[in-house]
Amino acid sequence: MCRPLCKSPAMGKWLLILLMIAHAAGAESPEKNQGKRQLRFLPVGDMPPFRQEIRNGVRYELEPDAGSIPPGLLQLPLGKETAIETTLNLGNFSPSLPWPAGPLRLELMQKTGDAVKKWHEITLPEKGDIAVLLWRDPKVNTWESARSLVLGDGLEAFPAGSVRLVNLIPSMVKMVFADKAVELKPGVSQVELLSKEITPVQISAQDAKGDWHVVFQSALTQNPGERGNVIVYRADGESPRSPVKVLCLREQAPVPPEKKPPTVNTPKAK
Repeated sequence: MCRPLCKSPAMGKWLLILLMIAHAAGAESPEKNQGKRQLRFLPVGDMPPFRQEIRNGVRYELEPDAGSIPPGLLQLPLGKETAIETTLNLGNFSPSLPWPAGPLRLELMQKTGDAVKKWHEITLPEKGDIAVLLWRDPKVNTWESARSLVLGDGLEAFPAGSVRLVNLIPSMVKMVFADKAVELKPGVSQVELLSKEITPVQISAQDAKGDWHVVFQSALTQNPGERGNVIVYRADGESPRSPVKVLCLREQAPVPPEKKPPTVNTPKAK
């Protein structure tokens, strides 16, 4: 015969309190859960031409035309009442932001002074560090409307000693390394390991007739512990000399977390 667990209301009350304390100790706060992975942004494109005017004998730099650069400040909603802000600079990664795990449709809000409006929207994968590449919508050629590509950015997807190849133009791209050739369709990325610190590379783009044209020829240099990005994009500035450009960015790869040694239970002497 099973006896009831609680013999009295007082014992039941104390048991309920103990269960609530255990639940609170085991639950993760939103702030702790927020740091499960990292999120960063890279706007890709051409800088607008430098313009200035002379007023009363003094030279003043003019503000770029609207839509010629990405929004300088983004606000990212994190729940109903919380938001994180980050900055965008052409050709540079934004600071990495701690971000919660789980699939999410994320609205990128443009912030100008106190005014906030929706600028773009992306879908984040369920887990892993994330890099979001952004560029002008070629249909309108303005940063008022953007395109994006979401890439895995953790060490498993993008380890030290590798290069991430990305094609952001609407045609095929061919990248020839010292010992292999890689062809990328539009909107596709691929990670390749580099066996040397200095690797010659030639990049060609295919035109509408199917002919290949060399758009970049140089060498990739990476030190131990580094990783690199090679991004082919459409020249979107005023009167570009070439319709295709290449952005190369190398960086120090994140340091993998230290693995804790397994705990060994030593039997106590009797």
